[in-house]
Amino acid sequence: MHACSILSLCAVVALITSCNAADTKKTETKVPVASAAPATASMPTMPPVAAPVLKTVAPTSVVAVVEGIELRQSDVNTRLERVLAMSAGHIPPERIAEFRAQFGQRVLDELVMQTLLLKTAEQAKIEITTNDMAQALKGLPLPPGQTLEAALAAQGMSRADFDKEMRDGLKIQKLLGKEVGPATTVSDQQIKEFYEGNKAHMSTPETVKARHLLVKFPDNADDKAKATTKAKAEGLRKQLVGGADFAKLVKENSDDPGSKETGGEYTFPHGQMVPAFEEAAFSQKLNDIGPLVETQFGYHIIQTLAKNPAKTMALDDVKEEIRKHLENKTKGEAVQKYIQALRAKANIKYPGQT
Repeated sequence: MHACSILSLCAVVALITSCNAADTKKTETKVPVASAAPATASMPTMPPVAAPVLKTVAPTSVVAVVEGIELRQSDVNTRLERVLAMSAGHIPPERIAEFRAQFGQRVLDELVMQTLLLKTAEQAKIEITTNDMAQALKGLPLPPGQTLEAALAAQGMSRADFDKEMRDGLKIQKLLGKEVGPATTVSDQQIKEFYEGNKAHMSTPETVKARHLLVKFPDNADDKAKATTKAKAEGLRKQLVGGADFAKLVKENSDDPGSKETGGEYTFPHGQMVPAFEEAAFSQKLNDIGPLVETQFGYHIIQTLAKNPAKTMALDDVKEEIRKHLENKTKGEAVQKYIQALRAKANIKYPGQT
């Protein structure tokens, strides 16, 4: 869940996650991705600028002045901690200090941009109504079963701060809508040209839909512990071969939290799972309860439910996606051009930075 005016921080979280992914071994449990918020509520990305180096400074120090409005290091710290909270679990504890330093300047740039746009919205007398807020709240993505209050608490954010962030985000959205206007209409010919020029990317890889039940090894398991784990897994497999409800046994016994609530199901292409798991899922006959598969995580009982061959999508299948992509690209370029012009004539200073 992300408030409108901090949606741009999702990009930072995504970048943090992708940087960390290079150091992460493949596992059969997929990392859940943060839900994308509606595009109409998104903050634009800061245009590339030659940003000064953000030094370690006291929280009360002024780190930027935007049209006379002071931004302090404490403002940066608050938002940066929110980014880190949103990316919890993706950053090893020993690398948090490194990421805090790496993304501090990015967060400051976001704050500078937001402050400049809000100042401009104020000058344009843009107002947000109660109905605007209600409609925005309806479109907020929340994890299944989680309340807004719980999601805010996870980010260390009060409801009052959230409402302010959302109101600010909607003001910026209205400003950009007024200054940039609607997206340019994309013609069928433009869509066709894009499709022909990117046909290599208009394909879906071969995938398999499978479900599994994982019986995990204890930490630092010796041969005896592994044997006990295997015996438990064999017992569960015997029940499945005998017709037991797979989803029910998964919910009651599986040690894979990523799939426990979905009956153990995953749909995936080649290269996403650990090799032994992938090989079994792609090679097994449909609906068979396969033999135990051992990985570094434990013993898996796998049932392959469907195999989907690779295919190239027809133009009609992707036409609307291409249209939206081209419209968003055109609109994004217009927004960036507007922000660059706004920034070029703005009075922005970075006290104490080089």
